[in-house]
Amino acid sequence: MLSRTSLKYPSKLHCEKVASFLTTKARHDAIIMVKGMELKNRDHTDNELEFRQENNFFYLTGVQEADFYFIYDLANNRSYLIAPDPKPETVIWKGPELSNKQLLGKYDVHRVVRYSDLLHLLKRELQPRQIHGLNNPEKGLQLKDKAVEQELERYISERLVPPKDNQQDAYQVDEDHSATNPHEHGPYGDHHGHRCRHRHRHRHRHGGHCQPPKEPEKDITLLEALILARINKTPIEIALSREATRITSDAHRLVMKSIRPGLFEYQVEALFRYECARQGARVQTYMPIVGTGVHAAYLHYTRNDTQIKDGQLILVDAACEADCYGSDVTRTFPVNGQFSPLQADIYNLVLKMQNCVIHSMATGVDWRDMLKLSQTVAIHGLKCLGILRGDENELFESKVIKVFFPHGLGHLLGLNVHDDGLGISIQIPAKKPTESLMNHKELPVQFHPVHVATEQLGDLPPPSIRRNKAMGSSLYATPTTRLEPGMLLTVEPGIYFNPAQIETALANPLLAPYLNEATIRRYMPVGGVRIEDVVLILPDGSVENITTAPKDPWEIEQLICTGQREYQELQQQGQGVTGMGLEKQSKEQDPAAETMQDAPQGIKKRVGVFKRLLRTIRSMF
Repeated sequence: MLSRTSLKYPSKLHCEKVASFLTTKARHDAIIMVKGMELKNRDHTDNELEFRQENNFFYLTGVQEADFYFIYDLANNRSYLIAPDPKPETVIWKGPELSNKQLLGKYDVHRVVRYSDLLHLLKRELQPRQIHGLNNPEKGLQLKDKAVEQELERYISERLVPPKDNQQDAYQVDEDHSATNPHEHGPYGDHHGHRCRHRHRHRHRHGGHCQPPKEPEKDITLLEALILARINKTPIEIALSREATRITSDAHRLVMKSIRPGLFEYQVEALFRYECARQGARVQTYMPIVGTGVHAAYLHYTRNDTQIKDGQLILVDAACEADCYGSDVTRTFPVNGQFSPLQADIYNLVLKMQNCVIHSMATGVDWRDMLKLSQTVAIHGLKCLGILRGDENELFESKVIKVFFPHGLGHLLGLNVHDDGLGISIQIPAKKPTESLMNHKELPVQFHPVHVATEQLGDLPPPSIRRNKAMGSSLYATPTTRLEPGMLLTVEPGIYFNPAQIETALANPLLAPYLNEATIRRYMPVGGVRIEDVVLILPDGSVENITTAPKDPWEIEQLICTGQREYQELQQQGQGVTGMGLEKQSKEQDPAAETMQDAPQGIKKRVGVFKRLLRTIRSMF
């Protein structure tokens, strides 16, 4: 059951989707067996680390609890949730555990089995010839009977399908850069239910029977099948990412309204985390990046420990998760509520880069063309500002733009902030399974109906978070294929004045002729600007920007100025304590007031009411 709704996560649909990518041979007398994350403690302590389920296990189960296993019987399309055995002491520390009946009601599986009965399930009932495993399922939980424990490990190990040496063998990319794979009709076959394996460059949009295979089926590992299945999102996945993006946008809006000189970067981070947690999204998709001045030019700056000065820009790259599905949003804005002319030059250029890309995105568009478009806009803009000089075509060929725009344009988004799927093109699930999900009117998050209607320039990954290698997979997250309905992507161009990067370029005889050093020095105090939104490819081929955080310069300035004006009024009325730590605290100050100096205004008011009530009670005795 999803924590934000009364709806079950569609595990059966996801399992069918994954299974459809495995060959007939791979599915014969076989099961999928996946191990979830175990609960871990800090080194040499009994303090639990914050738990986050492994993405692929969650995709197949929807389980956000530790120590679970999952089995999917490929031949019979039946799913088994393997739960840890109950422990009497758990009720003391954690409360009562769910029964098998409760787990069956909570999760979208056919049957619940306890871990101590797993060997019997495998040997007596399923009897698989081969096991497609993930996360080392043979390395199981401890059992009271060590002999059974060892037999279980041996039984699984002997049947595990060995991983391929090269994960990228599962697909190939044609010379025209249109990726191909053996499932061009999507995971459920064509509109007549037929499944074909031949490769072709053009999709059959209007049904028809498949032609006989022209080549044998290519083996696809379970990990590759999961990557393929997760590229295009089902409606509930889109709804969860939409909800995460809504909360993230609210948090960015609160940060803008609360910003003022004198704060520390970590206070901004704390305020962002607070608003996400207040709306039930306690987990951050990645470590928040809060950089002011030159720190905004460091792509993965996460120290967040510097005091914010008047006149600076601040870059906030932060987002939360909703039921493991994340968002990824970046905003850059002036601390004092007013863009300086130089800051406005760079900000408006980055905004133009992003708007040109979003307006050009559609089904069938090659993502690398969007990167080239953003770089072309950046080159023209920097030349107009006098930062670059020379012929624009020559500037593009020289790749001098990487001095100021060194990363990629964006990435796929989902359970990973950088979802995998390099060079893979695939259709989304068929209409019929998704329609059943649309019947839940009580769902408090917005669904979008997703159905079937009928050499890279960026060397660095986008800056929002590090690469996710998908447990050793060489499939990377940046889409280098044509856009498909159901894809969630980020669009995050940026212009940065990184001192080390600039000095290296100026000393390079191949790049220095294109750089106007005097003008660059003038713009160095800007630091860096990045604007990032989450965009959904719609069934009709168009796109929807699901991000609502302000990015129009005038709207940003108005929001910041409004927040600072409200803060000043509260200070004059004496309703604030000290407001985000702007004033110095004396040693004699009330410790409670010092503790509350960084609290949002709503909490301060409630604390004030509590203090007055406490004084009233004391006066009665």
